[in-house]
Amino acid sequence: MIGAMKTFIPVLLSCLLSFLTACGSSPSGGEDASTTDGTVPADAVVQSDAAVQPDGAVETGPTGFIGSPCDTVADCTYAGAVCLTGGFPNGTCSQACDLYCPDEDGHPMTFCVAAGELPPAGAALGDGACLSRCDFGFFPDTGCRPDYGCVAVARANEPGTVTYSCLPGEETELTQCQLDLAARGVSFEPTIIPDEHPSTHPNLTCHIVDPVYVNSPIHDVELRTSGGAPSARILASCIMAHAVVDTIDDVKPFGVVALRHMGTYNCRVIAGTSTLSEHSFATAIDIAGFDFDDATLYTIFDDWEHDTANPVTPGGIFLYEAAHRWFDSLYWNIILTPNYNVAHDDHFHVDMTPGSHFMGFTDGRYIGPAPYAD
Repeated sequence: MIGAMKTFIPVLLSCLLSFLTACGSSPSGGEDASTTDGTVPADAVVQSDAAVQPDGAVETGPTGFIGSPCDTVADCTYAGAVCLTGGFPNGTCSQACDLYCPDEDGHPMTFCVAAGELPPAGAALGDGACLSRCDFGFFPDTGCRPDYGCVAVARANEPGTVTYSCLPGEETELTQCQLDLAARGVSFEPTIIPDEHPSTHPNLTCHIVDPVYVNSPIHDVELRTSGGAPSARILASCIMAHAVVDTIDDVKPFGVVALRHMGTYNCRVIAGTSTLSEHSFATAIDIAGFDFDDATLYTIFDDWEHDTANPVTPGGIFLYEAAHRWFDSLYWNIILTPNYNVAHDDHFHVDMTPGSHFMGFTDGRYIGPAPYAD
């Protein structure tokens, strides 16, 4: 009995101490538009990354910068900060803007939201207020903090520029494709890309359906350029983003740690034709090779074995079998290997051409204008 009491008493005292500490702290009342000259008080408090709110919601995400929760301006640790509270659940760090906003590593990118899109506290700042863009890397479920929705809004003084940002009290406006991408645990930022026209064919229009910036890594597989440099993200239509994820999920079990590529979106026509390339819809990516966890590197240029259905080298076998798995699994509608034509000696061109199911030429390379895609 005495031994049990010796164990119980310290636990009881610890609990009482925790209770008294919690009771001794109370949230400070914030102003709708507090300002600062950029200096941070020595006793400034920054909320933890997972502060439990009175309503039971867990406020997740980085703190101290634009889009972060705040009680007072002291919680916003950057020059020109304001803490918006009226109409902004749990407060939002912001600042006045007339066109652009600063970004900071470790936080979602920002956007200067036009005053007319904002609750009164934000509109009171002037032309616009800086808010977070939607980012499923930081907020995997909805792209935004609790009580904020991912909606398309216009930039201050540039109404033709629209992107997805986190606004208080709004319902998320994303498509089912984008929500499904989030459900796969993919870090991405939904965006809006204005239509463009190829300089050589101004009568044609490049349009991206449900565009997203997919962040690296994807399921722990990095994106890299063909030369091996880090590639922070790629622009893709949502449907292509799913195909990229499928491709990475396919090769990852073989020890792949990075996918090398030569780009995605490019508003242009297929060489030698007046037909828009699938790159002009962000439904194509040029894959240059793969890095493995044992430091092996297989590239299409160095390791593809031309004009054979029976490669014999490890790299040739891996690349040949990978392309055929993607074709058989319908990840991509078109797959062009180096056997297609000499323009593809250093990459696989893969795309989502509607109604197609085609993979290169395996009986000799075609030399001339691309008859299917590029």
